[in-house]
Amino acid sequence: MNRQQRRAAAKQGPGPVGLATGGANPSHEKVSALFGAAVAHQRSGRLAEAERICRQILEIEPNHSDAHHCLGVLAFQVGRCDIAAAFIANAIALKGDEPTMHSNLGNALKGLGKLDEAIASYRRAIALRADFADAYSNLGNALGDQGRPDDAIESYRRALAINPRFVDAHKNLGNALLKQGKLSEAAASYAKALALNPNAADAHNNLGVTLKDWGKLDEAAASYRKALAINPDYVDARINLGNLFREREDPDGAVVSYRQALAIEPNNLDAHHNLATALGDQCKFGEAIESYRFVLAREPNLAEAHNNLANVLKHQGRLDAALESYERVIALKPDFAGAHGNLLLTQHYADGISNAELLAAARRFGDQFDRKAEGEVFSNDRSLGRRLRIGYVSGDFQQHPVGFLLARVLEAHDRAAFEIFCYANSTNVDHVTERLKKAADHWRSIVGVSDADAEAMIKRDRIDILVDLSGHTAKSRLLLFTRRPAPVQASWLGYFGTTGLRSIDYLVMDEATVPAGEERWFTEAVVRLPYGRFCYAPPEYAPDPVDPPSLKRGYVTFGSFNNVAKIGAGVISLWAAVLQATPGSRLLLKWKSFDNEGVRRRFGDAFRAAGVVEERLELRGFSPHREMLAQYGDIDIALDPFPFGGGLTSCEALWMGAPVATLPGDRPASRQTIGFLNLLGLSDCVAHSPTEYVSCATALAADSDRLMALRHSLRRRMTASPLCDGARFTPTLETAFRQMWNRWRAGEPAASFEAQGMGERNPAEAA
Repeated sequence: MNRQQRRAAAKQGPGPVGLATGGANPSHEKVSALFGAAVAHQRSGRLAEAERICRQILEIEPNHSDAHHCLGVLAFQVGRCDIAAAFIANAIALKGDEPTMHSNLGNALKGLGKLDEAIASYRRAIALRADFADAYSNLGNALGDQGRPDDAIESYRRALAINPRFVDAHKNLGNALLKQGKLSEAAASYAKALALNPNAADAHNNLGVTLKDWGKLDEAAASYRKALAINPDYVDARINLGNLFREREDPDGAVVSYRQALAIEPNNLDAHHNLATALGDQCKFGEAIESYRFVLAREPNLAEAHNNLANVLKHQGRLDAALESYERVIALKPDFAGAHGNLLLTQHYADGISNAELLAAARRFGDQFDRKAEGEVFSNDRSLGRRLRIGYVSGDFQQHPVGFLLARVLEAHDRAAFEIFCYANSTNVDHVTERLKKAADHWRSIVGVSDADAEAMIKRDRIDILVDLSGHTAKSRLLLFTRRPAPVQASWLGYFGTTGLRSIDYLVMDEATVPAGEERWFTEAVVRLPYGRFCYAPPEYAPDPVDPPSLKRGYVTFGSFNNVAKIGAGVISLWAAVLQATPGSRLLLKWKSFDNEGVRRRFGDAFRAAGVVEERLELRGFSPHREMLAQYGDIDIALDPFPFGGGLTSCEALWMGAPVATLPGDRPASRQTIGFLNLLGLSDCVAHSPTEYVSCATALAADSDRLMALRHSLRRRMTASPLCDGARFTPTLETAFRQMWNRWRAGEPAASFEAQGMGERNPAEAA
């Protein structure tokens, strides 16, 4: 999960400083002429010459208030806010109440972080001059810095009511609205600024940020490029363009853009940080780590950099180091939700983590982020048997495990009994997205939408049951659920453990994944579906299975296409034992991280240390999905890792005709494949000990006739089973939804239960 990109948007600044062109108390014409020259130099940017002249004036007339003011403005312009505040305070003491001086004193005090005093200065300026638009805009900046966004917006609007052509106020209003997630209003403000000044590069840049958050990526790219056409050295725009390339899953374009930013500002930490992230996307892990360490050497406590460094360590399979780094992030920034999620996800990969430890980490997340129950009263219609409104929330409505495991469910939902809403948290659209859109009744984008606004949207839709499909994975919106936008809330499909949130009422699982008595490891009530918790929709482009490769090669090839983070020391040792027990056999591992030479070398060394010589191990990197599926034709038997087994990966192996040997443990992530195998009548591929795991794998390897039969029958078996039959699977999920709803209707708390199997679409409801 890489959800903490540092965005370098243009920063709001103070309104224009003002200097009178005539001295308030000149002693003679020479001083007046000198002051006029100083103002001219200040306005043309010749600050040193302006300062020299002002000091010359003070030698002649020490109490010249405008010269003191001018020196304060000059000091502010070079970042010396302390000196600026002193000079401007002197000017006010000498001249009395002058609105511009009070406003500029506010700018200096704001620069010193003295927000209360700055706000008082701006308010004094406004009291002296009610139509002082600059002071209202500057007041808005200070209020925003003080964490008062609504007051800041009101102040900008007052400035614009006085001066509708005030470009900076339009831009600052846009910035404030953008921070609140009010994207359409922010875009409108930037558009007004650009109508007044088409060459405002910062407005083009920030409009691009708004459009990107809105999911309008092409328009965002055009805005960034307009900013760069005006100012080719605009580093923020180059960084933001790189961020957009990453959003489009184009790390090559992102790297180019970040490097262009660094050519302009070699020490820009935002550019180094985001470059590191893009290098990680390219599996250039060594370079990525080097860039993160460059950033951390200068900002040792930057939580986002520690988090993303941990992501790279995880992609390398270095789980202990990754977990240590995530813990450091949480210590630095306890409210960093993404780091909590990354830690929880990585704990599921790691061996030696107990269910008790998983639960404790999840509860820590819940304790940090669950909102205090406020006795929310919902007005949802409680009529018996009415059509329920189901809302699915995910950032993965695309070619992703969630997309492949949801499509047939959406298509099979009983539209007479359920109205389906999908809340999409991703700008990515592909053929799976289009399929899901067609299957849903309503499609809503929540990309860039604040949790508060998404909550309001869901309440307007009158959702009865809101279903999280992400858990602690990328693009999760779990914090939205803490706002309790729906009366019943559940988590299903995209995660394999407890969320830790009291605001999630139910976790949808099955008997294989969560056996009876294991509910104690979950903060949610556990609902068990009778046919498993997945319904797989294989892609139409999946090639037909081919004969087991051992028939031609004369030796058996085992394989795993699982994430390298799942392949720990215990897995390597056991897989080496499988190879040693199967003379002449080979092992093929495939995952995108194997595109990295360092990862290949590390895993190669680990297998050699376990007794597997180089020629018996093949490591392959990324391939497009269709090509990856075809490469199952290069293995005879799939090996499931542990303690985190395959989900979609096991479904794909079975669909391509490769039986999967699995070793389930006591945590849900290790028990995903067992459910598939039981449904398909392959319970003999389920081991209950490491020794039995080796026996399962070697027994399959020794039975070439069975391998051939399975290769050409597994797809037919899957098609006929609830694993791929949405018409059989979906009613069980709908029954579970009805039971959840009935408990809420009756005022009963959430409680674990077993959902019914095949039966009526609309089971009788309790009164």
